[in-house]
Amino acid sequence: MVSTSLFISLITNISDLPTRENRIVEQDLIINSQQFRIHLSRHFFIPFQLISIILLVALIGAIVVAQQ
Repeated sequence: MVSTSLFISLITNISDLPTRENRIVEQDLIINSQQFRIHLSRHFFIPFQLISIILLVALIGAIVVAQQ
């Protein structure tokens, strides 16, 4: 009984939320994720490329060792 009343109150409260605020929050998340992506691509591009090359060499080495 308690869970049913809690469920109904949650559904009522969720349906009463203004959608304009949700759009603003969503827009802020998009802007923040774009800024995060730009920050990562500017500051961590070279280390990411170096690590990917090291992992590729390790993968090729593991294949060679496994074949022997």
